[in-house]
Amino acid sequence: MDTVPTGIPALDKALMDGIPRGFTLLVAGPPGSGTELFAKQFASAGIDSENVAYFTTTERDLDVTSTMEHFGWKSSMKIINIADQYYDNVLSKELEISRYRQEGITMKDLMAATKEKVDDRGGINFLTALTYETSRLDPPFRVVVDSLDFFLEYYDHVDVLSSLRTIKGHTQHQEGVALLTLLTGVYATRTQSSVEEIVDCSIELQRERVENTFKNYLVIRKVRNHPEMTGIHEYTITKEGITPK
Repeated sequence: MDTVPTGIPALDKALMDGIPRGFTLLVAGPPGSGTELFAKQFASAGIDSENVAYFTTTERDLDVTSTMEHFGWKSSMKIINIADQYYDNVLSKELEISRYRQEGITMKDLMAATKEKVDDRGGINFLTALTYETSRLDPPFRVVVDSLDFFLEYYDHVDVLSSLRTIKGHTQHQEGVALLTLLTGVYATRTQSSVEEIVDCSIELQRERVENTFKNYLVIRKVRNHPEMTGIHEYTITKEGITPK
């Protein structure tokens, strides 16, 4: 089986010397558990041999690349910044309307401004943009979506799941690899279970408080067709990034 590295050697060893081409991987965890770092570590592992596209919904491009460089990882990849696009097309207009309200704009002008904001918000479907940009990648490719939370917050969950199936199908057909991150404990059990059903491999990062410190656990919850590979591995954050013990 042709596999590619995750960027975490100990995890590769616990799986199939990496993950098979065509696989879609989910990494979920609470805030502070390291899902964003996992995403960058995974992205860097493909830069020498794959077309890497990194979708960020919360960070500036500089935040992404500087973190990767801090850990000594390569960062020369395509970054699609959904957060910047959302600010330019939605938030900046909401801020403008708030300013107008504070300065005493007339009701007529405020209603016109609000209509313009709604029209502009409908002008870009960020969920469609996600699937479109993924479809444009030439194989071999590696897609990272950090994170799904943005899409689950602003779009109907059924539509998000449909887009995930499209991305998963394209990744499988073109023998690429894809990584998705997700916060745990936020969504209805049905939504998270549906995401886990779509992906081929599901990993959860967990934190346990022990006196004045935390213990971190990497839980392999699912590997398609390989239930024997599920398990729990303690990990730390070292100068190499996420490092299972």
